Amino acid sequence: MKRLTAIIVFLCVTNAFAQKNKSTKIGNITVEELSMQRYEPDTTANAVVVYEHANYYLDEKRDYKKTTDFYFKIKILKKEGVEKATVSIPYYGDEKVHSVKGITYNLTENNNILKNHLIESEVYQKDVYGKWKEITFTLSNVKEGSVIEYTYSVTSPYSKIDDWYFQADIPKIKSDFTASILGNWKYNIRIVGFLKLTRNDSFAKKGCVYIPGLGEGACLILNYGIDNIPAFKEEEYMLSKENFISKLSFELESFHNPKGGVDRYTKTWKDADKSLRYDFLDNQTSKKNFFKNQLPPALLSIEDDLKRAKKAYRFIQHHFIWNEKYWPSKKVRIKEAFEDKTGTIFDINLSLYNALQAAQIESYLVLTSTRNKAVPTKLHPIVDDFNYLLVKAVINDKTYFLDATHKQLPFGLVRYESLNGDGRVLDFKKGSYWEPIELKRKTFRNVRTQLLLDEDLTLSGELTISSDGFFALHEREKLSNVSRESYLEDFESEHSNLEVEDFKHENLDEKDAPLHQKFSIIFDDVALKTNLRINPFLIEKVTKNPFKLNQRDYPVDYGYPRNISYVLSLKLPEGYIVKKIPENKAFALPNKGGRFVASFKSTNNSISVYSKISLNKRVFSSDEYHYLKEFYNQIINTHNSFIEIEKVSR
Repeated sequence: MKRLTAIIVFLCVTNAFAQKNKSTKIGNITVEELSMQRYEPDTTANAVVVYEHANYYLDEKRDYKKTTDFYFKIKILKKEGVEKATVSIPYYGDEKVHSVKGITYNLTENNNILKNHLIESEVYQKDVYGKWKEITFTLSNVKEGSVIEYTYSVTSPYSKIDDWYFQADIPKIKSDFTASILGNWKYNIRIVGFLKLTRNDSFAKKGCVYIPGLGEGACLILNYGIDNIPAFKEEEYMLSKENFISKLSFELESFHNPKGGVDRYTKTWKDADKSLRYDFLDNQTSKKNFFKNQLPPALLSIEDDLKRAKKAYRFIQHHFIWNEKYWPSKKVRIKEAFEDKTGTIFDINLSLYNALQAAQIESYLVLTSTRNKAVPTKLHPIVDDFNYLLVKAVINDKTYFLDATHKQLPFGLVRYESLNGDGRVLDFKKGSYWEPIELKRKTFRNVRTQLLLDEDLTLSGELTISSDGFFALHEREKLSNVSRESYLEDFESEHSNLEVEDFKHENLDEKDAPLHQKFSIIFDDVALKTNLRINPFLIEKVTKNPFKLNQRDYPVDYGYPRNISYVLSLKLPEGYIVKKIPENKAFALPNKGGRFVASFKSTNNSISVYSKISLNKRVFSSDEYHYLKEFYNQIINTHNSFIEIEKVSR
């Protein structure tokens, strides 16, 4: 991500007819485009954008409001690509969508071009939510081999310039964005993603406008474009695609008004801290006395700081129910939320902050955002980038990030969705700062299985699963939300040929301790009875590689490190011996990123298996992608191996 340009400052009003003429007109089609059968750079593509163009300017015919003319031409390559004929155009408030036109082109048997025009009555408008609305239409007679072409314009009274996405879920041959921006509006323009611009022209044009009575003015002319754009393909373990998909992003920095003053929209963090402290939080960080009266007196008398902090945390966690809302209205009222016993993410964790303050625990508010949003930019503060609030507590020189919005979260763990880059710690005395969100709770799962094979070749024995961190959180959620019977049915369905005879657990309600689950199981495998072979990985078997791309330009983000270990002890009945066992395996990721080991031993009529998967890092770079891909291939191959046994004659 980098800033492309800074805009010169010059007051003007413009006649932008010349810029309007740069907009691409509908009616551009060739027989060659209709004859195209596939797109060679990506033969898997269902459709390809032949050309697209957005042109931004001030429209004299619409009271000098800001207008963007859009043009799209798309080739349909496969029947799955027909969905591209349905178009949705969102717009907001006083914006207007107009000049909607569309044509479907098909080639006849005689190589004549058949046109089907979009009918105005087939363009629909609907309310979405709040002030958001949407225009939708579907082009007719679209099929495999068609080319569709459509244009529309959006006129807006607002200063915001929408992002222009060069990349999409289908490839593009050519994409352009052009603009003429008033000189007295200053934007920070950034290119996001990993693709390089093919066209990168920006210059100040003097005399581009003539204002009666004022003379000539200036504006900034932009011409950005990329050719041969690959489709953006999403994959597991990634943050929001908004961090990586190639696009132009516009952020308004300032406006030089006609009176000679400057209206600044991009703030410093000092300004943002002040705004957050007094405007958004509305003095809600000073409710220490209120919460001091709400906390149990015995809690405040606990001498040990960590124990006192945990008690305050549990008090808030059990008091509130999350209403499934994140960012609240500007006026936060945590006293009202406390009395209602329900609130947003901000209500609950702001209450936690005040409770910790009342308990005399050093604590700070931490702004972050959910993983479905772009990581907040560090170039300058944009408060709208954040939609989540955590609490940082410092106890005995150790830092804990806390989140009281989930009943099953242990002390020192936060919701997975809030792990989206660094957090902005709000220190209202010394100033805010960025800090990585490091979790005190380690995530692991240890599986231990002790089985006996009887003469009928049926396995039975004990299975113990110990887990902590996010693995324990997920299991506690399941156990708390479904009945025992439903939980065991789901468990058996996840592990074929396995039947649970008995089940018990330990530390289900002790969130700060590992969860232990103990199963008495019977395993009846057809392959064992027919071929005398057994796959030793009855539990925690990896069968699918989450990484399938030939190249991944964005990093792999697991959110947290993890360890999974597996131990199997298997005793054979009299008269059976081990014929063949798999080879031992060991595979390490570079940069100490992780390790996979698997060992197999047989002694007399006993078999022991040990395997461990360690991922030591939260984030792996795109350069490490192929190592991760091979890492999973090694695991899958090993987990697909078999132990062969045979019956010996007496």
